[in-house]
Amino acid sequence: MTGMFFRYAAFLKFSSLRQILSSLFQRLFLGRSVFKGSDIIGCSVIALLVLAFAVQDVRAQYLPESEIPVQQQTTDSFINGKLAYTIHRSEGGGDPIRPEPGYFDDLVVSVFQDAGLPYVIAEQAPWKRVMEQAMQGARHVIYPTTRTADREDSFKWVGPISRTIWNLYGYADAKWQNMPFEEILASARIGVLLGSAREPYLRRRGAQQLVLVPREDLLLPMLQADRVDLIAIGGSVLRHYRDIVDPSAQQRDIDGILPYRSCFLYMAISNAAPIDEVETLQNSLDKNKKSGQFIELREKHGLSSDTDSAFLRAMLNLDNNGVACLDLFGRDD
Repeated sequence: MTGMFFRYAAFLKFSSLRQILSSLFQRLFLGRSVFKGSDIIGCSVIALLVLAFAVQDVRAQYLPESEIPVQQQTTDSFINGKLAYTIHRSEGGGDPIRPEPGYFDDLVVSVFQDAGLPYVIAEQAPWKRVMEQAMQGARHVIYPTTRTADREDSFKWVGPISRTIWNLYGYADAKWQNMPFEEILASARIGVLLGSAREPYLRRRGAQQLVLVPREDLLLPMLQADRVDLIAIGGSVLRHYRDIVDPSAQQRDIDGILPYRSCFLYMAISNAAPIDEVETLQNSLDKNKKSGQFIELREKHGLSSDTDSAFLRAMLNLDNNGVACLDLFGRDD
């Protein structure tokens, strides 16, 4: 019995609880030459407990990352004893060539600083994973996030911080240019980011052949390789990959086939966050817009600062706080 116990207990490094169980086993049973019936039962129970923890540890060590529960992938952080917000950097946030993500990172940090709330920065990770962490965690912040009806109750929202026109992009000389939206959805292979707001919307509208990718930068190569007919992607992201990252993509003209939805983008915050802190963050963002800091930050990152443009008029209009999405039916205005 003792040989079996130590053969398995020594196989893996000990957690604190298993160390306690091991110590208890040694103290109660290891020095005995004769075992009573009750001793054997006690010894067996402790041995089974240690084996249970060992099996759990082995399984956790060899699980693929995608199957590890979110709670094991991340932990909450504390600053001076106070639970801090985890700000997840936007995808491409450190890229000096593509200014939008760096702008969003700076904007969110400035809002938190003005609000006086503690935070830590988490490096970027696949969008679907950080979305799950924000939904299940206590103080996670992801952005820019499309505010849709199916997400509304999963988060608390601060914004808007941007707006996007959803468009399907493809080759200008392809057959899709003058097709109705419903026919496109029925017959085109459409590449879309896994876990994005576009995915369930297109599926709900009747898309028959969605091709899901884990990162947006894979969409353009999929189009070039003829693995999809159209891609559902932001225009600024597409221009970045087409004109800067992969100049060869300019060999065939890529054009917007059909603008189909306009959506405001927000900071999405874990639902467990206190409502008074979320209101403080919203007030901080509103102050940012009123003071001109919002425009100054855009100028710093080389983004449009024309306050007469439809986009910035929409951003600076605080009556748009809380507005989500609007179907365009082929219009982009």
